[in-house]
Amino acid sequence: MSENQDALPPHYRWNFVAFLVDWVCFGMAFTFTNPSSVIPAFVRQLTDSAPVIGLVGTIFNGGWLLPQLVVARLINDKPRKKPYMLAGLSGRVLFWVAALALWVGLARYPTAMLILFFACIGLFAVSDGVTSVAWFDILARAIPLKRRGRLIGVAQVISGLAGVGVGALVGLILDRRPFPDDYALLFTLAGVALIPSVIALTLIREPPSEGANPETNGQVKGGWLTLLVTDPAFRHLMICRLLVGMMGLAVPFYVVHAADVLHLPQSIVGDFVVAQTLAGVVASVVLGLVSERWGPRYVARTGSAAAVTGPLFALAAHLAGGGWPVRAYPFVYVALGVVYSAWMLGFFNYLLEIAPERMRPAYIGLGNTIMGLLTLTPIIGGWLLEATSYTTLFGVTAAIVAAGFLFTLGLKPPRRAALAEEQS
Repeated sequence: MSENQDALPPHYRWNFVAFLVDWVCFGMAFTFTNPSSVIPAFVRQLTDSAPVIGLVGTIFNGGWLLPQLVVARLINDKPRKKPYMLAGLSGRVLFWVAALALWVGLARYPTAMLILFFACIGLFAVSDGVTSVAWFDILARAIPLKRRGRLIGVAQVISGLAGVGVGALVGLILDRRPFPDDYALLFTLAGVALIPSVIALTLIREPPSEGANPETNGQVKGGWLTLLVTDPAFRHLMICRLLVGMMGLAVPFYVVHAADVLHLPQSIVGDFVVAQTLAGVVASVVLGLVSERWGPRYVARTGSAAAVTGPLFALAAHLAGGGWPVRAYPFVYVALGVVYSAWMLGFFNYLLEIAPERMRPAYIGLGNTIMGLLTLTPIIGGWLLEATSYTTLFGVTAAIVAAGFLFTLGLKPPRRAALAEEQS
């Protein structure tokens, strides 16, 4: 048993490097177009509507999460997943489309620019969602659990260090170039960063998978939601992910709050990106070690605790109205950096470990589709903000996420699920 567990899959080193390059370049692209700060700030240039600003997260998350159940049902019994992973890469050209629209002056017509932009990020998210189901399955087979935390940690550290420079560049571009040329350049640079990512994914050598089990696959296709009933570890994990994911009520509005209420300058967006990126670097190192030593559930607990501190600090700065809490507002993005690092190292790694190999695409697709319930949280957050206040928005967010943290304390060691599967 131990020999099999310690044996490395074929092409391990090759695939380690390929996944590393993909991760780093994809991370750099998303630093240029940070969904938590840069994109909401861009939409804020085109509209004052809080629900429309919140629509960024709804469209992106919904497009990425909701189609995954359909994709998982399609590929669950397929022996090779790589063709499906590559099929969604065509959507990455859409960053170039948004950049071109800004370069030619479509921003002079805010409504048209918003429609095109939302269409671009929506289609990108759908295509990347198609890619991700196969990506996670190949990752789990190509990189064993004990090496997976190392890969994720190293990738997040490298992309984070690169992201520090990218974040500084984002701040410089937003400070020195006029709108819309500043965001046109950012979207162009994101498109450039995605090119090596696409090349790396095409070079991945997919390890062989276990033979498909028609009986198991037929049972799953007959009722995938039964996984929530029959697998208590999966059910508990999904409750944790949903509650912690409610932090999305407030995330799009931190940058708006900083500008409109705390009167921080536009260039502070670059500081937010740097703060989030640096925190992600440090968190990746620490949480990678935690994952290898104690397992992903402790990482999930750490990330959940950090998710509570973000809205609490924003609430404290709002109530203070000035002084050091306002100057330290980038700490909100420090918390986000820790959360996003823990999301992969903790929640996703835990999911990959509790899922039986023949059922892994089903677990990934169903889990991410259920997370699609959160796609409305940014819009709900916008409505809540317009109907009440930042005090209510940040307070409600912190309370719900705190409940998620409490649920993570009940996550069981995932090896128990694996042992139960072997004994059955």
